[in-house]
Amino acid sequence: MRADDDSSSMEDSSATRAPRERNPRGQGDRLRDEVIAALVRLVGDDERMRPLPLSLREVAREAGVTAPALYRHFADKEELGRAVEADGFERLIEAMDVAAEAAASGPPSARLIAQAQAYCRFALENKGYYRMMFKAGFTHVASPPTDPHLAAELAERWRTAVVRLREQDIELSQSPEQAAMFIWASVHGRLALASTVESVWALGDVHDYVEKLVESLVKVGLPRHPAT
Repeated sequence: MRADDDSSSMEDSSATRAPRERNPRGQGDRLRDEVIAALVRLVGDDERMRPLPLSLREVAREAGVTAPALYRHFADKEELGRAVEADGFERLIEAMDVAAEAAASGPPSARLIAQAQAYCRFALENKGYYRMMFKAGFTHVASPPTDPHLAAELAERWRTAVVRLREQDIELSQSPEQAAMFIWASVHGRLALASTVESVWALGDVHDYVEKLVESLVKVGLPRHPAT
């Protein structure tokens, strides 16, 4: 990622954004959140990201704050990238949990479908977060490998959802661990394909895809034999 600069192209891109009012004393957390939101907007905007890699100065302009104010919360671009990644995982996991709770009265397969669809909605509606979290074709912000603790917490949501399928008296042809990875990788891969394949191959609605995917996982299962 390039060093911070004040290139004219970046000035033009943010010229229409109104100056941000100074936060009252004691509202530093609000400023921090606004900087994170600014980076998410920039990363999710294809047109504005195309010309140049991002600088912290550009993020500060997008947030309507001064560079010194930004540096009081984030020492460098890597630290800001980690903060956005952590915030994104927290939001995604919460969305999946809310979806699972809403579908709790239905069968386990419905809960898995609801969680997978929540995952898809998050990816489609929060492109900036999703790109930062999974390094999805994006190299504009220096960021270390995904925090394994964040990834592990998300993986556990998929494992738990698949284990619930066995409560339906279905013996899956894969282990719960393999089935959970199959679902996650399939959903994630379908989302990744959309940007490059859709022009030559109609992929259809991603939510319909999720339903068929989960149905296929259940259909390949074998009824459990009652204990003797």
